[in-house]
Amino acid sequence: MTRRYRHSFEEDHDDVMVYRPESFEFPPARGRRELEVDPDGSIREFRIGRGDAPEAVAGTRLEVAVLDQDVLEVRTGPHGCRGAHPAARLAVIERLDVAAARRDPAIEALLAELSGDEYRALLTEITTPRSRHSLGAGFRAAVATAAGRLDALGYTVARAPIAVGTGTSTNLIADRAGTGPVGDRGVVLVTAHLDSVNHEDGLDGAAPGADDNASGSAGVLEMGRVLSGRTWRNDLRLILFGGEEQGLFGSREYVAGLDAAERSRIRAVVNMDMIARRNTPSAGVLLEGASVSQALIDALATAAATYTGLTVTSSLNPFASDHVPFIEAGVPAVLTIEADDSANTDVHSARDTLATLDADLALEILRMNVAAIAGELDR
Repeated sequence: MTRRYRHSFEEDHDDVMVYRPESFEFPPARGRRELEVDPDGSIREFRIGRGDAPEAVAGTRLEVAVLDQDVLEVRTGPHGCRGAHPAARLAVIERLDVAAARRDPAIEALLAELSGDEYRALLTEITTPRSRHSLGAGFRAAVATAAGRLDALGYTVARAPIAVGTGTSTNLIADRAGTGPVGDRGVVLVTAHLDSVNHEDGLDGAAPGADDNASGSAGVLEMGRVLSGRTWRNDLRLILFGGEEQGLFGSREYVAGLDAAERSRIRAVVNMDMIARRNTPSAGVLLEGASVSQALIDALATAAATYTGLTVTSSLNPFASDHVPFIEAGVPAVLTIEADDSANTDVHSARDTLATLDADLALEILRMNVAAIAGELDR
């Protein structure tokens, strides 16, 4: 069986990177890399994939050598070593083969309310602005559109200003109260980032951000529509973050603003970032969290096995999306992201358009998320 590893590092300019598994803390959003290792330990492939840094080179094939059991040397250029990168721990991505549970008719009825037509309409609506840069007019227009939809569904909607560098952006927060006793209710969060960015062409470039991350934002809105039709014991909170592409500003500021009591009420956070690009022959999803997220990963994997045909992989090394600040604060959070997302080299460019998406894949991921979230809302 091929083992997949992912890791990230802070710089891309050196020709040789050495990775030591024993010590590493994931840096803020930077390039995501992937390599494949055969059962005997030999390297099959290493490539730069989803580059969060402007200087990352998408799709580059690299020469990799195993120096010893714990150290890899990765050569990216013809001139040898001209410096040293920080050491990095390899993060194993494992395939999860989880047994399906007995199907719940109430959950099946809820999942039947998910609509491909509604989801595609949301994708079109969100990608209408030329760009949704966190500080731009297009982002503000997308926030207004999403707020109008959530308000019409009966959510209590608020806009929270956030700092993004020297500018101001917005987190859009929508709440729906549960029916349990006020002092005994938890809150379940469904999140995504609404902003987009174009690293290739800069601020003046088109940034449709269809997969990254209109796909996840539309998922939040579609889940919000479906979940609003039922009553739940716990509170439901939907958040569309700003400032993710500049360094998780929205989610970091949100988590930093939670007092201890409110933080302890959070039962689960399901974050969606890039859920609609088909990168693998079979429809797949990666569940990325940490040890604090293990129960939620298990619930999502069981929901996938029970109600979808998704191939599920998992990683306990979170980075580069809005689940990270929650995990750092000890809150169970999981990123749900399309399988082999590093193969999508169109993100952060004008090429990340609706034409590249597979809405059916996104709907399968939404089925998994709705089934798992419904369990958390009534727990």
